[in-house]
Amino acid sequence: MADASKQPIELTPKEEAAHFQQLLRELAISDGGVGSDGTENFDQISYVIKQILQTGKEDVFADQLTGFIHRKEAEIEKMCVFHYQEFVQSVDQLLKVRQGTVTLKDKIKDLNEQMQSSGSKTIAKKKEIIESRQTLLNIELAVESLQSCLFVLDIANKVNASIESRKYYSALKMLEELQATHLRPVTQYSFAKHMQEYIPIMQENIREAVLEEMQEWLVNIRENTRGIGKMALEHIAAKQDKAKDKAGKLARGMSVSASSLNLGQSLELLADHGDDHENDETRIDFRPLYQCLHIHEVLDKRNDFRSLYEEKRRMQARLLVGQRFSFETGDLSGFDRYLHDVVGFFIIEAIVMNSTQNFRSRSGVESLWSNATDKMNEVITDSLQDCRDPDLFLAIKLRVVNFIDTMESYGFAVTSLMDLMLSLLDRYGELMKSKCSESLVETVEEDEYAPMIVNDQQEYDKVTVAFKLKDDSKTRNLKYVSKEWASSIRFPKTLPFSKGFPQCCDRIKQFITGFYRFAEGFEQQYNEMDDLLKKSLENLLVQTLNGTLMRKIMVNNMSQVVQIMINLEYFEMACAEFEQLLMENRTAHKAGIIRLSATQVFKESRILAEKRLFELLNMKMDEFLELADYDWNNPLPAKSQDGHSAYLDDLVTFMNAIITSTLINLPSNMRSQIYLGAFKHLASAIYGLLLDPDIKRLSPGIIDIFDNDVAFLEKFAAGVGEASVTDAFAELRQTILLLKSSNYEDILNPAIRDKRYSRIKFNNLAVVLEKMKGDTSVFAKSTPAEKAKRKSIDTVLKGIKTQQSSSPTK
Repeated sequence: MADASKQPIELTPKEEAAHFQQLLRELAISDGGVGSDGTENFDQISYVIKQILQTGKEDVFADQLTGFIHRKEAEIEKMCVFHYQEFVQSVDQLLKVRQGTVTLKDKIKDLNEQMQSSGSKTIAKKKEIIESRQTLLNIELAVESLQSCLFVLDIANKVNASIESRKYYSALKMLEELQATHLRPVTQYSFAKHMQEYIPIMQENIREAVLEEMQEWLVNIRENTRGIGKMALEHIAAKQDKAKDKAGKLARGMSVSASSLNLGQSLELLADHGDDHENDETRIDFRPLYQCLHIHEVLDKRNDFRSLYEEKRRMQARLLVGQRFSFETGDLSGFDRYLHDVVGFFIIEAIVMNSTQNFRSRSGVESLWSNATDKMNEVITDSLQDCRDPDLFLAIKLRVVNFIDTMESYGFAVTSLMDLMLSLLDRYGELMKSKCSESLVETVEEDEYAPMIVNDQQEYDKVTVAFKLKDDSKTRNLKYVSKEWASSIRFPKTLPFSKGFPQCCDRIKQFITGFYRFAEGFEQQYNEMDDLLKKSLENLLVQTLNGTLMRKIMVNNMSQVVQIMINLEYFEMACAEFEQLLMENRTAHKAGIIRLSATQVFKESRILAEKRLFELLNMKMDEFLELADYDWNNPLPAKSQDGHSAYLDDLVTFMNAIITSTLINLPSNMRSQIYLGAFKHLASAIYGLLLDPDIKRLSPGIIDIFDNDVAFLEKFAAGVGEASVTDAFAELRQTILLLKSSNYEDILNPAIRDKRYSRIKFNNLAVVLEKMKGDTSVFAKSTPAEKAKRKSIDTVLKGIKTQQSSSPTK
C-alpha cells in the first residue's frame, strides 16, 4: 500500500502545465542538458525524474515532453529555411574541398607510405645504435666493476699469500685497507658481503697462527733453556775466576763482582735478532714473540696476549722449579740441570722484559721470580734432607753461589736465596759439627792414652801441622820449635800427648777451614757466620771433646787419667791456635781478639782430672792402709827389718811405680801438686788410724811404731825430688813428737807451740790424748809416772777446751 505522503496532488490543467514547464527548465533540456554555468545537470535530472515518479505523472510528463520536442523541431526547421542558400553554397564548396582533400589524401597517403618505409629503417638503425650504446655502457660498467672486483680479489690473494709466507702484519694491514677502502665500491656484490663478513675470521686466523707459532716458540725455548742456563752460569763463573786471578784475592769483597757485568752485554750473549750465530742451542730467535706481540697490538688485543703469555710462562716456571732431584747417590747432574733450567728461564724473562715496552712488567717478572725462589728453597731444602756428605754440601754450595751471582748479574733480587744460603750454612755447620763430633768421639774412644811415639820426620810433620809443637825437651818454657831444633830431632821421639790429641786438633782445624770454605763469598751478607762457627766450635770442644774426655776419666785406670790430664793441658794450649785460625779466616771487616770459653773449660776439666787422679791414688792408698795390722793393745807390734810396718813396703812400691812411670810425663808443677796431694792424703789417712773411734787406747809402743812408719814415709817422700811433699807429714810428725815428749803441757805455751807444734790441731790432739790416758778405772793399777802423765794430759785437755771456748776457730 502506497505511503499517504506519496499520494498524487490534484492540480488544475493550468497548474500542471506550469509545473512541468518548471521541471523542464530545471532539466535544461532546451540547453542540451547543460546548465547556465556550463555544467551538466545530471543531478537535477535524477531529482526531476524522482519527483515525476513520486507524483505518478509519467504520462503527463511524456505528453509535455512530446510537445516540447515538436516546438523545438519547428524552431530548427525555421532556422534552416532562413540559412538554406548559404548552406547550399557551403555544401558545394565542401564538395570541392572534399575532392581536393581526397586527392591530397592520396598524396599524403603515398608520402606517408614513403616516409613510413624510410622511418622504419631509420628507427631500426636508431634502435640498433641505442642498443649498441647501452651495451657499450654496460660493458664499460662491467669492466670497471670487474676491475674493482679483481683488485679486491687480488688483495685477498695477497692476504692469503702473506699468511702462507707468515707475513702476518702485511696481511693484517691489507685486510684493514680492504675493509676500509676497497670493499666499499663493491658492496652491492654478494662476494663482497661475504668477504666483509670473513675479514674478522681471517684476522682471528692470523691471531691463531701467530699464537701457534708462539706456542712452538715456547716449546723451543723450553728445550733450549737448559743450554742457555748452562752457558750463562759458565760465563759468570769464568768472569769470577778471571777477576780473582787478576786481583789475587779469594775474598768476594776484594774481587770484581759478577753483578758489575753490563746487563745489555749479558743479554746480547743469548738474544738472537736474526744475525748469523754459531751456536743455535744457546741463542734464541725472539722474532716469534715480537711478531705475536705486534700482531696483537694491531688487533688491539695486546692485554689479552700479555695475560696469555704471563699464564703460559707462569705454568712453565711452576713446572721448572717444581722438578724433584735427589742427592742420595751423590750425583749432582740432576741438580745441575735444575739450576740450568731456572737460570735459562729467567734470563729469557729478563731479555723479554728489557726488549719490550709495556708488555712484560718488572713487577710481574719479580713476582714470578719471588714465587720461584720460594719454591726453589722448598725443593732444595727437601732434597737435602738425606744428604749427609759435607763434601757434597760444599759442591752444592758452590753451584748455588754461582747461580746467585748469575741471577744477580741479570738484575734479579737474591735476598731469599741468601736466606737459603744461610740455611745451607746452618745445615752444613750442623753436618760438619755432627761428622766432626762423631770423629772426635771415635778418636777419644779409640785412643790408647799413652805418650805418642813419632818414628820419622813425615809423622812428625803431620803432628806439627795439627799442632805447633814447642821445644820442651829440657824445659817447659813455651817456645816454638825452631828449624834447627826440628832438623836435629832423633827418631823415634816420644811426645807428651797421646796420638788422639793431634788427630782431634786436625779434625777441628778441618772443621774450621771447611766451614769458612763453605761460607766463602757471603761474609758481607751474613756477619753472624763468625758467631755461628764460634758457637759450633765451642760446642764441639766443650760438649763433645771435653765431655767425652770427662767420661773417660771415670775409669779406674790412673795412667789413662794422667794421659787425659796431659791431653787436656795441650787442648788448652791448642785453643789459642784455634782462636788464631778463626781470626785469620773471619770476615774482613771484623776486628778484635777471639776468645774461646773452651780454654777455661779445659783448664777446669784438667783440675777435675787432677781430682779424679787424687781419688784413684787415695783409693789405692786406702786399699793398702786397709792392710795395716796394728795391735793397739800390744805395746810392741810386729815390725819389718827396717823398723816400719810391713804393709808400707807394698804401698811405697806402688807409689814408686806410679811416680816413675805414670806421673813422669806430667808437668813439674802438676806433678808437685799430685805428689803433695797424695802424701797429704796418706798422712791424713795414717793420722785417721789414730783418730779411729773404735780404737779406745793408744800405747806408747804404738806411738813408736807410728814414729818409725812416718819416718819411713818421710824418707820416701824426700826421695821423690819434690821438697814440698815432705811437708804433708808435718802435723803427724809434730803430734808424734809431742806424744813422745816428757811434757805435754808445752803445747799450751804459745812460744813453744809456734816453734815446735804449729801444725797440730787441738781437736785431733784432744782425741789422741784421751786415748793416751790409758785405763782410768778405779781398779786400774798405775805407777806414779803414769799418774803424772795422765795429770799432764788432763791439764792439756783443759787448756785445749779453754782455748777452744775463747777461740772457736782455733
